[in-house]
Amino acid sequence: MLGKIIESKTPASLRWRSWAAWALFGLALAGESIALYASAVSANLTITRLSVVAATALLLTGLIPALLRPGPDSRLAAWLALFMAALVALPFDLAAIRPPVEGVWYQTMPMHIVLRTYNGALAASAAYHLTSRFPPRPDRAFSPRRVALVYPLSLFVVTLMFVSPAGPSRALVSLLAAAWFAGLLLAAHRALLRVSRNPDPAYRRSAQQARLLLLGFLAAESPLFLRVFFYFLGLPNIIPYNAVLIMQLAAPLTVAYAILRHDLFEIDATVRRALAYTVVFSLLLAVYFGLTMLISLVAAQTAPKFRGAALLTGLMTAAVAFRPLYRGLQRRVDGWFYPERLHFQEAIAAARRELSQVVNRERVMTLLEKELPRRLNATWARLILAPNQDIPAADAPAPAWNARIVVGDAVLGRYWLGPRHSGLPYDASERAQLQALAEQAGLALAYAETLAELEALNRDLEREVALQTANALAQQRALVATEERQRIARDLHDSVTQTLFSISLGARALRKLALKDPEAAAAGLQEQEQAAQAALAEMRALLAQLRSPLLADGDLAQALRQHCLSITQRTGLRVHLDAPESLLLPSHLANELLHVAREAMHNVLKHSGADEAECRVVRDKEGVRLTVQDRGRGFEWEALGPGRGMGLESMRERVAALGGEIHIESEPGWGVAIHVWVPTPAKQGEEA
Repeated sequence: MLGKIIESKTPASLRWRSWAAWALFGLALAGESIALYASAVSANLTITRLSVVAATALLLTGLIPALLRPGPDSRLAAWLALFMAALVALPFDLAAIRPPVEGVWYQTMPMHIVLRTYNGALAASAAYHLTSRFPPRPDRAFSPRRVALVYPLSLFVVTLMFVSPAGPSRALVSLLAAAWFAGLLLAAHRALLRVSRNPDPAYRRSAQQARLLLLGFLAAESPLFLRVFFYFLGLPNIIPYNAVLIMQLAAPLTVAYAILRHDLFEIDATVRRALAYTVVFSLLLAVYFGLTMLISLVAAQTAPKFRGAALLTGLMTAAVAFRPLYRGLQRRVDGWFYPERLHFQEAIAAARRELSQVVNRERVMTLLEKELPRRLNATWARLILAPNQDIPAADAPAPAWNARIVVGDAVLGRYWLGPRHSGLPYDASERAQLQALAEQAGLALAYAETLAELEALNRDLEREVALQTANALAQQRALVATEERQRIARDLHDSVTQTLFSISLGARALRKLALKDPEAAAAGLQEQEQAAQAALAEMRALLAQLRSPLLADGDLAQALRQHCLSITQRTGLRVHLDAPESLLLPSHLANELLHVAREAMHNVLKHSGADEAECRVVRDKEGVRLTVQDRGRGFEWEALGPGRGMGLESMRERVAALGGEIHIESEPGWGVAIHVWVPTPAKQGEEA
């Protein structure tokens, strides 16, 4: 019953393999039994009670784990137990065996000796096979094909020994067979010894199991090997066969202790689970048959004429109710006997949901080292990230499970999880879920690391952009300053420099005229004084432009109002400003328009000869319109000399850079009107 219940928990894709393996094992057991009985009859051997007890104990030692915990390792242990039981089932005395000197051995050797030899060859091969798989380690490659070759090679060596003719060839084959089987047994014991001495905390429980198995097998094998040793040396055999049989019980005892104390084959948790499900299954069958009988009786009494249909209806109703009832009872049993299992499922599901949303390394470490062990009721947990050493300290408690955090070919670290406070070990299903969680944690850590690198790269890019922007602004300021210097230099050349040069020439002429015509010299000095005052006024105007700061708030109307007042106070040119109370524009746009207005008013002051001017600024939905107009002497474009229109060209360049338009109207004697239109961004224009 226990085997069927546990087998029902096996995936459907693997269940047929389990049944095939058990069918083959049953055939082998029946064949061994028949062969042992026939060889005992032919050689007049007596099967004693002690031999039956020893053989049965060995057989059950491998058979019970395979029934309770079906799997490759447990089934392999069952085969090893079968071969060992067949070896000790028939008591005999080695001294009574006299191999024939002539002829072929298989024709003259007793049947029980041949059978025992083949069982010994298969037992040695199975021992090597089983220990080569113990314990399963992800960092150690295992080749099933290579190990499977041991079985046919062992059978071939034994067969070759039995069919070899008498002489040196038989001795050589016998020596080869002895060396082969001795090598297999030594390799099996060496594998257990290597595991028992493994200092890795991840395999601490496996090391304890290996020490027990090695001790038990050595105790069981020592008397048997001593008898063979004494036999080949020709010494009297001082070890009776009953002592050999008694020592065979050491193997079952050590295996049982390893199962109960160190959870060999994970039998402890499996037995309790199987017993619980056995009770549930029995109760469910009782409820099922009781419900079926009750429904059938009620239906038969209600409608006697339809008794058959009522019985069929009762069976179908009970069948429909069977599955939900079984699931409900199964959940209830899990809640009674294994509350840690239910909590485990919930904790793992919650942790996987949270890992799918984690974006930084610290959160992953907090989740795995603090929150997950608390939810699992585990004693401790530790996540060690590369390049640190991936094992806990020497004084750390024993871990119950661990896994490497791997993404692709990169090892990010190792996760260690302590045992539950209740002592219930993590079964195979739980370890598989923990492994899946570790793989997801590796992806989360890799994502967090990538995100951190991207954030660092983004910060570097932001710093680089800020630096480049600052450099560009500095270059732009330097360019603006250079343009202003060039403009002022042109203005000084066009106005102040020429005026001063004219004053210099006039002063030189007046010096010669002063002695000849004092009155004309006095009139010339008056003209030179007026010219010097004009040059001084132009110089002050240029210096005032240099001292005027750029706009920071973008209020063009307020800046124009201050500039017009300053021109009136310095030069006497009255500028009538027509502008709204406030006109907020983007700072760069307001500054450029202010430069254009200053240039236009400076041209009025320098060239028009008028004492009044008008400045209008209007904002509409599309942009800003600026007009500077005077009623002075005006000009014609063709009459302008080289360099005389540089101020106008500067205004054109500024307006073109803003995406606007400039139109200049002028006639001699009429004056000059400069019309400027520039677009404004819609959002900023609306806010203004």
